[in-house]
Amino acid sequence: MGEINMEEQLNCALCPNICRCECPVLQVSGREAVAPSGKARLAAMLNRGQLEWDEQVLEAVSNCLFCRGCTIHCPFDELSLCDELLNTRLQARAAGARLSPVDPCLSNLKKYGSPYGQKTESAAAGEEGAAVLYFAGCTSRANHPAAIETALSLLDRAGVSWRMIDEDCCGFPAEVWGDEELARQLAAENRRKIAESGASTLVTNCPECWLTFTERYPAWEEELPLEVIDGPTYFLQLMKEGCLEPRQTDLGKVSYHDPCIWARSARKTAEPREILSMIPGLSIEEPQAYGELTRCCGGGSMFQLAFPEKAAAIADRRLAEFPADAAIITACPFCREGLYRENRPVLELVELIARACNR
Repeated sequence: MGEINMEEQLNCALCPNICRCECPVLQVSGREAVAPSGKARLAAMLNRGQLEWDEQVLEAVSNCLFCRGCTIHCPFDELSLCDELLNTRLQARAAGARLSPVDPCLSNLKKYGSPYGQKTESAAAGEEGAAVLYFAGCTSRANHPAAIETALSLLDRAGVSWRMIDEDCCGFPAEVWGDEELARQLAAENRRKIAESGASTLVTNCPECWLTFTERYPAWEEELPLEVIDGPTYFLQLMKEGCLEPRQTDLGKVSYHDPCIWARSARKTAEPREILSMIPGLSIEEPQAYGELTRCCGGGSMFQLAFPEKAAAIADRRLAEFPADAAIITACPFCREGLYRENRPVLELVELIARACNR
């Protein structure tokens, strides 16, 4: 568990809060308690012993997507409200506070290693001893396994020798819901399996998994013994090397949605657009907010499982910012799930690459 920084919490709580215009939860709920400053005030009062934990307070401080939109206008360079709220929420379990909507998800994590329930078939696959390990993540496995098959087909087409392990959830959902012990257990199990695979490179298309592997695992003393590469960077390199040769697709206009983690944590905004530019015949039009100024789809930090109605409202607000005649492309399983509507084509980036390379 990280250290509470009361000075930073109070800086946020007493700030004029220009960030409120970038907080997607505030925009759809209108509740002052879930504004960035509102959550900071609650956290500060909790940590100073001026407020007692209960589910209502936990619900308010849990209304954070970890999208880091509040950092865009923040005058405090060292402040990470997401981390401050997470560290505060980790204390809730010790105080006996529970967020009832996530109790079934935590039970699933403990029983199956996935917050979604019994895992789909995830036994180790691929070539024994392969240098590249592909990590799909529990969200893709549960909600869009076709994207996994597509990514693996691209590796095959590029001549990459790959393998997969019998994955458990990366552990971040357990931490964000307050069970750090379970998060560390899942991390330790994944690290063991990854180390035993003998791979030298891990590729993942899940931003939450990437951030957990690169930042949280070292903090939990479970640093992975191999290079971790994000999917957009890896598949772009395969295209540059000529291992994947895109041709014109059946899509005309596309618009790229920047996932929050790729845009503001990993600073991966150029790579997906370079991929789009290498596909002949695509017309590319940006949404109203893009790059590091992107807006969240509502799926960050497993928000859609705890607060599905708010997540859907945030996604609808984001969808209105895209050109009406463009297919939406994204590089995140959470974003694809959140933005998907029956009347609106939404593709993961690997699915677009496959359309271009398989024609």
